[in-house]
Amino acid sequence: MSRTKMRVDRVEVTPFFLENDKRPFKFLGAAKIKAFCTRIYTDGNTEAGVLIFDIFPGYITDGASTFFPISKLVPQWIKGDDNYNAAPVAHDILYANEGVVLSALEPLKLSREEVDDILRGIWRCWGMSRFVAGCADKGVEIFAGGKRHWGNDSYNVRKFTRVEWVEQK
Repeated sequence: MSRTKMRVDRVEVTPFFLENDKRPFKFLGAAKIKAFCTRIYTDGNTEAGVLIFDIFPGYITDGASTFFPISKLVPQWIKGDDNYNAAPVAHDILYANEGVVLSALEPLKLSREEVDDILRGIWRCWGMSRFVAGCADKGVEIFAGGKRHWGNDSYNVRKFTRVEWVEQK
């Protein structure tokens, strides 16, 4: 194995209360995403944990950055389906924070590849096919994988989120 990977085993999402149904999407109420994950290290060791995303009123996201014709397979947003929408929200939050999340001992630093694994993993838990999720992941790598997006907080909303890794025994 050439890199540390993140596998999403299960996701829990509270309802998203939004200002409107158009991009960008602004949260009017608090929301939470819990991604139950297994981090797989290059030496084969694993660590189970939960990524807990706290989203506070005022947070803004543009959803999945897909455009026609790809948006027919991977919609930017699905109204009323917050389990689907959780993937781009979590991905945007982690990209804005350059993969840094709170942890019990010291901040945990996820790589861009691990953050992309989480996007794909949440969509797979939602029910997206492995093929489509893989294509979406490849699109992220090509179009959003550069330094321009990593650490970008263009809506100035990083302060409306909190992400914590809680290790599971």
